Parts: sequence; C-alpha cells; structure tokens
Amino acid sequence: MATARKQDKINSEANVVAIPRTPPRSQRADKSAAVDLVVSSGDLAVPRMVASRPASRVNAKMLDLDVMIESVARAIATTQDHYKCIMFTDLESSTEYKRSMGHTKGYMRNRLFCDICEQAVERYNGHVVKHLGDGIMAVFEHAIDAVLASLLIKRSISDGRKKLKKLVGGMNYRVGITCGYVKEIPGPTQDYIGHAMDKGARIQSSALRNQILIDEIVYGLIHTKIRDYSGDILIGAPKNMTLKGVGVSTLYEVSPKQMGLESSLSTRLKTMFH
Repeated sequence: MATARKQDKINSEANVVAIPRTPPRSQRADKSAAVDLVVSSGDLAVPRMVASRPASRVNAKMLDLDVMIESVARAIATTQDHYKCIMFTDLESSTEYKRSMGHTKGYMRNRLFCDICEQAVERYNGHVVKHLGDGIMAVFEHAIDAVLASLLIKRSISDGRKKLKKLVGGMNYRVGITCGYVKEIPGPTQDYIGHAMDKGARIQSSALRNQILIDEIVYGLIHTKIRDYSGDILIGAPKNMTLKGVGVSTLYEVSPKQMGLESSLSTRLKTMFH
C-alpha cells in the first residue's frame, strides 16, 4: 500500500505545470527604462511600454528655436553659388512593387537600381549627393558627363534586362537633367538648394517610361560637342512642356543611337511587350 501511495505522489508531481514567476525587481528592467519587461504566461517576455519619467517632467525644457534659426541662416548666408549640372533618377512603381512582392524584394530592386546609377555617375566624374529611396540626385561639373552617365544607365539596364527581370521583375525608370546655379549647404550630409534642383526633379517626373530628358540649357552646352558622339547619341526634336512650379521649358530626349527614342511609337510598343 505504501508503495502505491509513493507511486501516486510521483505521478502527481510529474503532472504539475511549472508556473513562471515574475522575476525579482532587481532582475527586471530599471525603473527609468522606457520599456519594462513583464513575464506573462509560459516563458514569453512581453514588452510593456511605461513612462521613463514622471509626466510633469516630460518636455519641461523647450527647444531653442533661436539657435536653430541662427544656425540655418548662417549656413545659407555663408555659402557661395556654384554652377552645376543636376541629374535626378527615379525607379517606377516602387511602392506598388513592395506592396505586391514584399519589402525585401522591394529593397533589393531599389538597391540594384541605385547602385547602377551610382556607378554610372562615378564613371563620368559625377557625385551622388543623396539617395531618394528609389532613385538618386547627382551633380556634375560638365553637362556632357551627366548625359553620358545617363546613357550608361540606360544601356546597362537594357543589356541586363533578362537577368534583372528574373531577379526582381521589370525595372523601368525616368531621368531628368538640367544645369544652373545652386547653393551647397554645409552639414553632416551634403545638400544643394536652388531653382535648378526643383527644375531637375520636375524634368525627371515629366519623362516617359525609360526616357532621359534634358532641357534647353543642357542642350546648349552639349550641342557643339555632340558631333564627337554623333555615331552613338540620338537627340529627339525639341518639345515645349509646362513644368509644375517652374514654367515652360524646352525639353529634348537623348538616347543611345542603337536603342532609339522612347517617344517613338516603335520603341514604346517594344517596351510594352517586353
């Protein structure tokens, strides 16, 4: 009988589920931490957001706007104007692509496009000022370098179309180029401001799929040199377009000669079916 009672006690103890206890206060997160870990059912630690300070002390000290205003004003006042050629690139349908294919593939697609643009810019002595998520903004000292870099982007994506499509799907884009005076803003990250920046972005957004557009300023700077590349570069007829917030500008499409113009019907049909 004693043996049976002993066996029942062992079986009873084996069926007891261990209930985790809240760890001692010394082992929990410090009271000043922004997140306090609370142990719930099982062994899962669930974060619970708690105030790190009493509510009466939150935002007790206001930001010093006077210092900020003085710093910004000094940065703008002390910078000189520079004449630069500006290039904007943009990858088409990035948000829709991420929604349908996921953010991992979306990031890979954006990264590949930006890397292609960046290497083309560097090949022709340009400088990438910043990444725009699904494109870049770059500056050049010479207009012809900006045009040649844009053509390299177009050729590279076209030549690798099948490989890119298998990896991340279609990669369609737009490129806009202009020149003008801009101010370089000093700081942790380089940036520029000026009318040319706004105009370059508007030119890019006005382009057709896979089209490179330059304005009358760029055309005026390169047309005397373009004969050296007449066997390689095709320039479309001028077209007056109203750019939002900028006004009317005369734009030209440029393209590698063997690829034709995106504005031509045959090229557009070919793009649609590929």
